[in-house]
Amino acid sequence: MTSSVSPRLRALVASASAVVFAASLLIASPASAAAGGDPASAAVAPTQSAPVATDIVKTADLSLFRPGNIIADAVFFNAATMNAGQIDSFLRSKGPTCRAGFVCLKDYRQNTPNRSADAYCNGYAGAGNESAATIIDKVSKSCGINPQVLIVMLQKEQSLVTYPNPSPGRYNIAMGQGCPDGAACDPAYSGFFYQVYYAARQMKIYAEGRWFTYYAPGRTWNILFNPEPKFNCGSAPVYIENIATAALYYYTPYQPNRAALNAGYGSGDACSAYGNRNFYQYFTDWFGSTQRSTSVIVRGDGPEVYLLSGGYRFHIRTADDLRAFSAKLGAVSQVPASYLKTIPLGSQISRYVHDAREGILYLIDPDGTRHRFGSEKQILDFGYAFNSYVNLEPALIDAFPRGDDVGNLFHVGIDSQIFYLDNGQKRYVPSVETWRFLSGGGLGYVASMDPAPAAKFPQGRVVLTPRSMVREVDKPAVYLATAGTTLIHTPSLDLGAAFGTSASVTVLPAGALSGYTPAATPLSPFVTCDGAPNIITTKGLQRISGAVPATRFNVTALSAADCATFTPNNTPLAQPFFIRTDERGEVYRLLDGQLQYISSYSDLLALSGGTIRLAPWKDSTVGVLGVTKPLIPAGTVVQFPGDGRAFLWNGSQLAHITTYAALLKLGGGKAPTIANIPGRLAAVMPVGAPIA
Repeated sequence: MTSSVSPRLRALVASASAVVFAASLLIASPASAAAGGDPASAAVAPTQSAPVATDIVKTADLSLFRPGNIIADAVFFNAATMNAGQIDSFLRSKGPTCRAGFVCLKDYRQNTPNRSADAYCNGYAGAGNESAATIIDKVSKSCGINPQVLIVMLQKEQSLVTYPNPSPGRYNIAMGQGCPDGAACDPAYSGFFYQVYYAARQMKIYAEGRWFTYYAPGRTWNILFNPEPKFNCGSAPVYIENIATAALYYYTPYQPNRAALNAGYGSGDACSAYGNRNFYQYFTDWFGSTQRSTSVIVRGDGPEVYLLSGGYRFHIRTADDLRAFSAKLGAVSQVPASYLKTIPLGSQISRYVHDAREGILYLIDPDGTRHRFGSEKQILDFGYAFNSYVNLEPALIDAFPRGDDVGNLFHVGIDSQIFYLDNGQKRYVPSVETWRFLSGGGLGYVASMDPAPAAKFPQGRVVLTPRSMVREVDKPAVYLATAGTTLIHTPSLDLGAAFGTSASVTVLPAGALSGYTPAATPLSPFVTCDGAPNIITTKGLQRISGAVPATRFNVTALSAADCATFTPNNTPLAQPFFIRTDERGEVYRLLDGQLQYISSYSDLLALSGGTIRLAPWKDSTVGVLGVTKPLIPAGTVVQFPGDGRAFLWNGSQLAHITTYAALLKLGGGKAPTIANIPGRLAAVMPVGAPIA
């Protein structure tokens, strides 16, 4: 029900000669303002106060009511907040048990007519026996009005959401559409469907800003406190901040005074009007803040998408930028083009934004995190002019959790390939191991760079982790990467694993190793670090005294930078030293360029000169270097792992002991001690005639 005939209708009459339009379609229909807590009584007496519905939870803080911004545009015009099922559930949760003989809103149904689409709504496909929830849902979507707004208007006008015994007359004037205060309702709008559809359509007419301009947003207007001139309640200036608030004042052209706000859902004083207070209070109590928005990202009738911030609309230029903003600010909401036109157009906005509170320039990533730029060069590298940033409102900045600062790692858009920006070149990062190496141990932040700036960087060498094993997909040769641009051919994966940070081989695209140079000699267990001899051990590099022992491998020359990637032990290991395997505790000495197994402690002590010095190796490294005939005392009975046979070693060859009697004979009548020796020795211990 309207609040007054005078301000709005007088304005319409005054402009009738200039505006030729169907009055039945453009009639302004403000809602009840003077009625107190329960507007249901307005159907009988518009100015009478009545008790409020008892099931309303009084949570709204009316001290937060802002007459110039009753509800945000993005909330008012968001038609996607509820579907028909959710609306039905809400109406049933709020509706009381109906009194006998009455149909409450939750159970209301009617046949609906077709409506043609026009500039304000997309029309309506009528159907038989449609529920109130379905009608609200379809009208909301057709006209682009939040269904929660329509529900609240039904409550504030005729209490239809909670009323236990509504008469047909209440449904006929359900929204107060076409019902000016002090005058009869227009029969053209009689009936629930017509009330809901044309009230929503009327809101779009108000939003257009063509026919109604006397509460236009962006200006200050004197707005009355009460519709009754006889009370002489006066007015107060209100700066109208947005289209939705202007529409509410066109519909109900009065603001609540302090007494009305202090009264909650109750009655204030003789000058109090309640329509817009009740709208705010019902909406807040039922649906939350009128200022919240599922998104500050909006579009009008065209394809352009804007971010609203600081009273401006900023054009979001790319899909990647939209993806980043939507990650935390919500999906795109469609709003009337007329609404967008009221917001000043700012510059284009990218993911490069500024927090004016701290003077920090951020990059917004596609996952919705923000990351500080550390220098102007970084900003330019990412394709942004230094002064092209947009100042985002603090609340919007804070919606994006802060992550690590922008570094040298990036990927293009949302592509998974990682690159390292190095002296103006982009270098491919081929593995998680390399990513961790470049990040100093963890998996560091990888920024998202737009395709255009990424394309300007020439392709550099692939980044290789020092001591990682790599090969190209179309070639069998495996290399050990160094700290520089040298690759060391690895003749054995076991040897490479002894040197490497991982036993796995990273397979690279064909040609990926261009820019690297193979070393002159293959990988060896013995290396020089700036000329100083070292041996690789399971504990790192071990400096050795004297010359590198002769082996069938050439000595691998490493740079100081290469050697720094190991854990060094620079206390020289004196010669002679021996190799001991970590897995089995086997001990070997270097002899004629190969390893000789030593089976007895006494032999080991004698060979060492009294001081046993051991270098730990992996068992697989022993296999790479190769073994010669072992140092095992002649007359020792031996067995190999997994082989049940016993052999007698005579110092140069083995003899298979074929019978238990022969074994006892060798032991002087009892079974001799049998030594278990490494299986790899079988290849270098020839077998002679058996012993029976």
